[in-house]
Amino acid sequence: MTVPPDRTPSAVPRAPIVASRGSALAREQARRVRDALAVTSDLSIVRTAGDRDGRVPLSEQTGAGFFTRDIEEQLLEGSVDLAVHSLKDLPVELAPGLVFGAHLERDHPSDILLVRPDAVDAGRPLPVKAGGRVGASSARRQALLGRYAPDLVPADIRGNVPTRVDKARRGDFDAILLSRAGVERLQLDTTPLEVFELDPRTWPGAPGQATIVVETRSDATHLLELLGPLNHAATQELTAAERDLLLAYGGGCHAPFGAYACTTTGDGTTAGDGTSAGGGTSAGGVEIHVCAAPLHREGAGPRAHLMELCTFSGETLATALAAARAWIHAGCTNGADSTPDIGKDNPWPLWQPAPAWS
Repeated sequence: MTVPPDRTPSAVPRAPIVASRGSALAREQARRVRDALAVTSDLSIVRTAGDRDGRVPLSEQTGAGFFTRDIEEQLLEGSVDLAVHSLKDLPVELAPGLVFGAHLERDHPSDILLVRPDAVDAGRPLPVKAGGRVGASSARRQALLGRYAPDLVPADIRGNVPTRVDKARRGDFDAILLSRAGVERLQLDTTPLEVFELDPRTWPGAPGQATIVVETRSDATHLLELLGPLNHAATQELTAAERDLLLAYGGGCHAPFGAYACTTTGDGTTAGDGTSAGGGTSAGGVEIHVCAAPLHREGAGPRAHLMELCTFSGETLATALAAARAWIHAGCTNGADSTPDIGKDNPWPLWQPAPAWS
C-alpha cells in the first residue's frame, strides 16, 4: 500500500484524527496523547485483527502487527493522522512511509504477578503454590515461568486487562501475569488478588514495554512538528536499543525474548530512563538486561522451552548494545556476565510486594 502522492500539510486542514484500539487501556493511552497535543483532535476507534480473533493464543501468533496492522493501513490511506500504540505491540520494522513521531516518557517497565490469596506461597522462587496454574499470554512469560518455577503450569490467557483480572478472581487461574503499566494506567482495582512486582533486571519485559508511542506518516511534516514536544528522548533511545536486539534475535513482539535497558548511578543502582543514555551518565553508565530462548545453531529458531538471562554493562549505550548483539549472534547461550541465579547472593530480588495503586 502506498501513500497518495498529493498529500501535503495544506491538504489536511481538519483537526488531526487520532486512531486507537477500542479497549479501555487503549482509550486511556489515546487520551494521554490527545491531552498533551497543542491542538484539538478527534478520536477514531479501529478494530484490529487481534481484537477480532480472541481464540488464537498470543504465543502462537507469528504474523507481524497482529494488533496494529489495521491501524497502520488507515494511516497510510490518510483516513487517520496519528496512531497511538503500546510500543511492545509493534513490529520491529515499521511499514514504509510510517515513522514514530513521539515516544512518551516510559512508565514502570515491570511485569506483575497477581495471585489468588489461597494460592500465595511466599517461600517459593515465585510466590505461587506448587502446581499452580498461571495465566501467561506470551512466549516470553511462559519461558520465564519455566526457568524460575518449572512446577507451575503456564496457561494461555486472552482478553483485555480487566477481563484477565476477572478470570483470576473467579478461579480460572491461580495467578496471572500482566504489565504493571497497564494496570496502573487503568487504576484498576485488583482486590482480593495479592500483587507482586517482578524486577525487570531478573524478569525483563517485552522490548519497549510500558512505552506509549505515536505513529504517523513520514511525509506529514506538520504532524511531526506537532508531536515533537511530546517526545521523551531518553525513552526513545533506550527502547530503540531493546527493539534493535529483538531485530537481531530475528523475532517479533511474540518471540520468547525480553530486554530492559536502563541507566545506572555511580553506586550501580538503576537510575531508570536517565537523561543522556547514549553517553551514559557522568557518574554511572548503562545496563541492558536480556532474556532469550537459545537459538538453534542450525537456524531452526529458538528453543522456546529454555530461557537464558544475561546482563550487559557499559559506559555508553553503544558499548552495552554491542556486547548484547554479540551474545545474540552467538546463539544466546551464557558465557558472558550472566545474571546470577535467584538466591541470597543475587543483588536483584526476583519479586517484591507491589505498591497499591487502586
